[in-house]
Amino acid sequence: MVTFHPTLSSADYCSDAVFDAERTRLFHHGWMLIDRADSLQPGNRKAIDVVGESVLLTRTLDGRLFAHANVCRHRGARLCDEQSSSTQGSIMCPYHAWTYALDGSLIATPHLDNEQVDKSQLSLWSIALREWQGFVFVSLNANPPDFDEWMAADASELLALQRFQFGDLVIGRTTHSTASANWKILVENYQECLHCTRVHPELVQIIPSYRSGWVLDHDRPDGSVTLRDQGTSFTADGTSALPILPHMIDDDAHCYRGSTVYPNAFVDVTGTCVIVTIMFPNGPNTTTIVTHYLFASSTVQDDNFDPSEVVDFSEMVAGQDIRVCEIVQRGVASKYFTNGILTPKDDLVINYTQHYLDAMQRP
Repeated sequence: MVTFHPTLSSADYCSDAVFDAERTRLFHHGWMLIDRADSLQPGNRKAIDVVGESVLLTRTLDGRLFAHANVCRHRGARLCDEQSSSTQGSIMCPYHAWTYALDGSLIATPHLDNEQVDKSQLSLWSIALREWQGFVFVSLNANPPDFDEWMAADASELLALQRFQFGDLVIGRTTHSTASANWKILVENYQECLHCTRVHPELVQIIPSYRSGWVLDHDRPDGSVTLRDQGTSFTADGTSALPILPHMIDDDAHCYRGSTVYPNAFVDVTGTCVIVTIMFPNGPNTTTIVTHYLFASSTVQDDNFDPSEVVDFSEMVAGQDIRVCEIVQRGVASKYFTNGILTPKDDLVINYTQHYLDAMQRP
């Protein structure tokens, strides 16, 4: 008799109450990948919505990164628009013009002198930030978990790839999209390949092992899959004129490796590009997706640099995933759906589901 594992329930994918619990227990409890460090130049800042909390990411002129609550200490006004960036060099509140340096210190309070406002006591509220190999993580927890312990537990797959020295890579292209689907449906879709032959006919042409329905090639113990005909890239034929990334041995260049950074990101490595996909849940039914395409700095600086063949192919595959995830979202909202089933080839989804339930402190 075949034993099936259950999927999560309809409420897990559709309920506002569950999403509120996720905000507290997952997204605002541990660490969350929100950006790449090189997206912000010295003197710049940007506002990023981190599951309902606006985080102001800044880089001072001397290159230091900070994260602040995007809230003025005077009367609580929102300082900067979401997903906007600026080179202003300081942060001025649009309400009463209180002005902050990029490190968060209060530097100006118009019409109020030092006897009326003690600026030293009113810096922006600070948010914990860590940079690791060019990835920017924040924690909205007042007492964040130890970062190294969190990485070992929730980003172990990325740790296993650190020999590729992601910090030496830079953004060559960034895209934005929106999925009308719960963030967990997007993660689960990433963790299985039973859908690949039907949904991704182009992808299985360059990764033949995906035709089996397995995500991993069980003939390879390193967690990678081999690209067809010694291919090196995510393109229509698996080849690219782009140079091989640094820090790769020959076998690396012809493989694809995927990793999940719990709870909200994927990092995919091919011979010519690293693709960083970051999900920002907006509620139980919608997710904003930001994708960074990373290359060697010398490659991006070349006058003839054009990543279109990689970006176009990857965005096509991502669009196919979004469409089927939206179909799932509509289906799990049905009153008839209690839960689905997970088969042996859904082994990564089973592991992910258990990880999620443990984090939510549920059996």
